Amino acid sequence: MSKRIKILFVSFGTKIAPATRYRVYQILPFLKDYGFDYYVYSIISEKMTMRTINSPNYNKSRKLSHYTHIMIERFTRSWKAVYLAGKFDIIFLQRTTFLFKMDWLLRVRNQNIIFDIDDSIYMSDKKEPGLIGWVKNYLKKKETVSVLKISKYVIVENNHIKKFAQNYCDRVSIVTGPIDIQRNFPKNQGIDISKEIIIGWIGSPSTAAYLKIFAGALKELSGRWPIKLRLIGVDSYDIDGVKTEMVKWGEATEIAELHKFDIGIMPMPDDEWTRGKVGCKMLQYMANAIPAVVSYTPTNAEVIENGVNGILVKDHHGCVEAIESLIKDPALARKIGLAGRKTVEKRYSLEAALPKFINIFKGSIIT
Repeated sequence: MSKRIKILFVSFGTKIAPATRYRVYQILPFLKDYGFDYYVYSIISEKMTMRTINSPNYNKSRKLSHYTHIMIERFTRSWKAVYLAGKFDIIFLQRTTFLFKMDWLLRVRNQNIIFDIDDSIYMSDKKEPGLIGWVKNYLKKKETVSVLKISKYVIVENNHIKKFAQNYCDRVSIVTGPIDIQRNFPKNQGIDISKEIIIGWIGSPSTAAYLKIFAGALKELSGRWPIKLRLIGVDSYDIDGVKTEMVKWGEATEIAELHKFDIGIMPMPDDEWTRGKVGCKMLQYMANAIPAVVSYTPTNAEVIENGVNGILVKDHHGCVEAIESLIKDPALARKIGLAGRKTVEKRYSLEAALPKFINIFKGSIIT
């Protein structure tokens, strides 16, 4: 009987963090059948994970307190990760970087390190002026590069991050998503213009600020059509002139709530940070056969074939035109939604991603 391989997953956040949920917990149920055992350890606690998700709502003093506490937690909890590293065959770091070069201690304990990056974590997600902003960006890049240099393999979500990672590690693979297409399944009905039209968005407070990019278009469309904006994952948000409903996110209710959407939107700016993102919400809409209207970025264009499996928009006029075209032509909306589903099945599903993860896990032991 061959020896079972033990993997230590060290995540930046518990299961309530989307990245941990999608890129760690989704693959765990399959590992035992491939000869792997595992243990998951978060570098920050459940309480701190929740505070991180909600941090955009904090005032300046609360944010400073949050950053201080998260630094303390990262440092203290890193010691356990270093200790555990020697008891496993593979270390899988999901977004996790380390303070004070502690990653080098980790490498002393275990050289089979896989670093998984699903965002541009080597830079701040928002521009902050002054010394504090400069320091945050400096530390983020320094910590990320340090882990890249000690990693045997790096897994990224898109070509933008791959180009950055390849400067420091020779073995870089792309695994996008992945999306569980058994859990996410096509909704039965398309748009019915005789009823209220639901424009939907799912996310967290950290990305809710991007909704303002589509605010003007949604207001204009609300003057022509019976539209309701349905937001999953935020407690409060208001767009003048747009009927809005907030829904609390829950893992058990997520799919049922998504299926109430007629059209899914993903507004975002086109900048260095967002080019490192493959929006999970976009892939979720597509997996559930919900036609997606998405801001153009080069990374989003890797997924969306405009007008075929989704619609890319660059400005106010484009957004209005895209959403209105779907409302006016429900058959087109349905066709685009189902094409999006096929794209996810073929390229971004859990089934497509799992062999890639397994090959990387096995390769990190052999080489």
